[in-house]
Amino acid sequence: MKARLVLSAVMVLLLMALGSWASGADFATFSTTYLRQVSQLLAALGLALVSLQFVFVSRVKFIEAGFGLDRMLGWHRFFGRTGLVLLTAHAVLILYYRFTAFGEVYPTVFVWVGVLALLGFMVTAAVASLYRLIGLAYETWRNIHLANYILFPLVLIHVFYHAVPGTALFYLWILLAVLYAAVIAYRLARIRSIRGNPYEVVEVSQEARDIWSLCFEGKKIDFLPGQFMFIQLLRDEGLSYAHPFTISSSPTRGRLSITPKQVGDFTMTIKNTRVGDKAFIDAPYGVFSFLNYRFEELVFIAGGIGITPFISMLRYIRDRELTLKVTLFWTNRNESSLCFREELEQMEKELSDFRLILIMSDQPGWQGEKGHFNSEMLESYLGSLDQKDFFVCGPPAMTASVIFELKELQVPPSRIHSELFQL
Repeated sequence: MKARLVLSAVMVLLLMALGSWASGADFATFSTTYLRQVSQLLAALGLALVSLQFVFVSRVKFIEAGFGLDRMLGWHRFFGRTGLVLLTAHAVLILYYRFTAFGEVYPTVFVWVGVLALLGFMVTAAVASLYRLIGLAYETWRNIHLANYILFPLVLIHVFYHAVPGTALFYLWILLAVLYAAVIAYRLARIRSIRGNPYEVVEVSQEARDIWSLCFEGKKIDFLPGQFMFIQLLRDEGLSYAHPFTISSSPTRGRLSITPKQVGDFTMTIKNTRVGDKAFIDAPYGVFSFLNYRFEELVFIAGGIGITPFISMLRYIRDRELTLKVTLFWTNRNESSLCFREELEQMEKELSDFRLILIMSDQPGWQGEKGHFNSEMLESYLGSLDQKDFFVCGPPAMTASVIFELKELQVPPSRIHSELFQL
């Protein structure tokens, strides 16, 4: 319902952009001035879409609750890239029109402001798309990406200079400027609230060879098992950038915890965190929780550190003494990669309807399931797949493969749940 409401608001904004252009279009001379008029339409739609990318990356709770942050970021990328294409086409058409109509383009300072902003958007879009491929550090990518918040006001300067006061397009630019200002105000207020409620690290524990848990105490946060947080750590080396991690603790307990694996520059430093260090936590986010759905039987499929949302859910089920039938398939390379193993095996004894299936992809002599998760394992352990809801969390390739196999087995998409958060 919330997602539909938000997407309806998006459509209204785009229709307003179209209507604003149409109200000022001169259709009587369209055959001779179509390049200029079409370029104005592209500017109206492009700028509306670019403004929406700020809305969909701002972590507004109402919007996020309807989509999940991974889908919000998907829309953010779509709006940004589509808007950039439209604005680029606008620039090409208007410059071509001016050259063919007048023999020159009259590049005033305000034209150059628009060109500079457009080139800046191109750079940030390229970095956002290719930063993993070129091996750019997350922190560097983030700093470059934040340049969009400076570039957008330059675009507003450009369009207001060329706007005619009193026209519908002029009021559209005012609306987009107000929308942008509201996003900035929301983000600043959110940062102030988070910084005003610091958390303290109360426990640092090693769960496996390269996996560590951090526990925090501070202001109580109401969250659902399976949701995640953004966290900044304040340690001897200073304040870190915000990074997303699943909350591995259960809402039934007073402490918050995360359990990262050492796979990047930031996570490699997790083990250096000390009891007493401070943290700033922004939570909760995500819709990956069984509490958000109606179901008869749960099947959890985890790959590696993708176990974290499931340990939160299982701890919740145990603490609430819920009578739910749950099967957990968990794929790892070998036993040294396992975290929470003793706790999960104890849960299997305590919860009569919980079953744990460990799968090792690279451990000679392993007596259980070997290789990678596949549909044959589902059929072997579950039999019929009817009336079961499947929750999948793991590396991107593994998640995509499992979802593909489930769909091949005719499992309805409404009973397949995943949340792949990638920056």
